[in-house]
Amino acid sequence: MKPIELVNLRKGDILYEQGSNNSDIFLIASGQVVMFHSDKDSRTDCETRGRGSILGALSVMMQSPRFVSAQALEDTCVIRMPAEALLANYDTVDPILRACIDTAICFNARLNTAQASSNTSVPKTGTVVANADALLERLKFEIDLQTSIINREFTMVYQPIVNLQTGKILGFEALMRWIHPVRGFVPPDEFITVAEDLGAIGALTDFAVEESCRTLKNILDQTDGDPDFFASINVSGRDISRLGFAESLALTLDRYGIAPKSIRLEITETACIFDSQIVRDNLEAFKTMGFGLSIDDFGTGYSNLAHFKTMPLSTLKIDRAFAGDAHENPVSGSIVAMLVGLGTALNVDIVAEGVETVHDVRALTNLGCRMAQGYFFHKPTNSNDLLALVSADQGRHPISSVA
Repeated sequence: MKPIELVNLRKGDILYEQGSNNSDIFLIASGQVVMFHSDKDSRTDCETRGRGSILGALSVMMQSPRFVSAQALEDTCVIRMPAEALLANYDTVDPILRACIDTAICFNARLNTAQASSNTSVPKTGTVVANADALLERLKFEIDLQTSIINREFTMVYQPIVNLQTGKILGFEALMRWIHPVRGFVPPDEFITVAEDLGAIGALTDFAVEESCRTLKNILDQTDGDPDFFASINVSGRDISRLGFAESLALTLDRYGIAPKSIRLEITETACIFDSQIVRDNLEAFKTMGFGLSIDDFGTGYSNLAHFKTMPLSTLKIDRAFAGDAHENPVSGSIVAMLVGLGTALNVDIVAEGVETVHDVRALTNLGCRMAQGYFFHKPTNSNDLLALVSADQGRHPISSVA
């Protein structure tokens, strides 16, 4: 039986190859590893993993070949954990999972102590860890998530964005839903963060882009084809850090015959951290190609406004925390008025989120907000129902009926 051991990799070394049946699981102790998919003529980098990440567990659990290849991006140290060694150390329901967790937690705890050094020995698998149960559940969640991505168990729904004064649908925001066969409905704020931690957010974003483009194309083909109609698609800060992300988006749009100006990429304010050349390259490509950028939950983050000078901004979205009580909270009303003024100065759209009552509509309209989304107008719906709504070309509550 092979032992659990440290393995040192040089930059460019292959840890394992796509399609291989290697049963080892790896924990990254230091350095970075890029996961990539390849065929005869091309290679696609999927994600980058760093210290503390566990690699290869999913294929071992599913007893399937490796889904991707793994290559060291720099000098890297990993802990190689043969599945048979882990099984021999544990007699539990989930021996591989618990062994991975114990090893990861103990090793990282050792690394984080003042005594940690390059000579630190790997802790013995099976060491008791106080929070192992919680971490076991986390790893099970991660495996459920990755399995659902592979099995395409995600769906998209679409919430219309309307003109506050006429109720006309101007575009839509694409929202992802995960209904797990055992867990049931899993809120996006639970699985998106985990997907980012796993480096799997790219696969979810690619799915969202594909489905949103299909829906948008269907609407444009079967309605009057309003050239200003748009789709707003949520992307992660990890996505805009992906090499070639802008070019990948452009290729998808080309397949559907959609102009980049019809797509608004929606990111949170806190994701606007430009600390790499890849991010700057993607933002420049967005601007050159004609994509719009929408800042979600604007006003709730702490980003420097100077960051926005180089961004192809098209929309600022007012968080529901302000839009939802602007009618009764003077501070929220003042913030909304300030953001509307900022949008006017920057020549970008302002969209109020979470509009649920007639009081919200009246207050936002009086404060100069022109666009909104929320349950007062339309709940998120499937693509067929969205097409029917757009074809009817009417909102449920034009402002004239509630003013």
